[in-house]
Amino acid sequence: MDGVSCRQDTLAGHVIRLAQCLFLGIALGLAPAANALSHWQDDQGQSWTAPKKLPTRWIVLGPHLVEMAEAIGAKQHIVGVQDDHPIPGRYDVSLSGHAVVGQSGSISEERVRALRPDLVVFWAAGLSPVQQRRLQRLGIPLLAIAPKTLDDIPERLRWLGALSGFGKNAQRLADSELSNLTKARQDFADGPRLRGFYQVWQQPLYSLSRQNLVSQAMAVCGVDSIVPSGNIEAPIMNVEAILAARTEIILVGVDELSRARAFWQRFSTLPAVQRNAIVGVDDFALTRPGLSLLRAIPSLCQAVSPWRIRQSVPESQ
Repeated sequence: MDGVSCRQDTLAGHVIRLAQCLFLGIALGLAPAANALSHWQDDQGQSWTAPKKLPTRWIVLGPHLVEMAEAIGAKQHIVGVQDDHPIPGRYDVSLSGHAVVGQSGSISEERVRALRPDLVVFWAAGLSPVQQRRLQRLGIPLLAIAPKTLDDIPERLRWLGALSGFGKNAQRLADSELSNLTKARQDFADGPRLRGFYQVWQQPLYSLSRQNLVSQAMAVCGVDSIVPSGNIEAPIMNVEAILAARTEIILVGVDELSRARAFWQRFSTLPAVQRNAIVGVDDFALTRPGLSLLRAIPSLCQAVSPWRIRQSVPESQ
């Protein structure tokens, strides 16, 4: 198609040349992407349209949201974050290298104003309605992200892509994460399913609801939560209910594993104790409702797999 010109005197020639030009544009990647995101509703029901002038000064409230924004290439847009140090303190810069505007659940409006943001991306469960209203009064658009399912997480990447100008990066990453999630579901579908729960804390004995993303990740790995249905995200369990459910596996953060094993050993009739199935997992990754959680699923499934294929495992494992 050497020397293609988008001009022609005759009507027929014009139509032919127009078709050639369109074909050439597509071949060169100049046509709009068919899957470009332009409209969506965020996780608090607010309607969004990708603006012509994209926001370039973001405050991102939630370490997992910072991770998602950086993963698509939008790190340069971030001007402020919540503190992400494991021990709370008065830090001016986060571990991710951004200016700190507050602690978890507490935001300094003075610091926010000083950074002159044109977008706030926030985790809906991590910012009180009162603080949300205060930020709204500053005239800053607020994008709520609170995925309800594992499959929602990649879609939220596309929202960030549409607002940052990194839509292609976001789409590629979203496709990759969905593909990996599908593969995990296929790879770990076989084998008996186990009755279990995720132990967040020992005294009081906190767990996570069935609809929690961690419980969904457990289900991918063949562990069905024994936690009763309900709307409380972190319900307090009682030992009697856990014994009555004939719990076969208990998942707990590696830092709490020794304490958990010592606690449960007194209940010798519990199948999880009989099978040495009190298992340490990467709670840091699993409890961040974003890319860390998705990427921790294969390791979680591998940790659970031995108890799905044999009756007991030496405690050393």
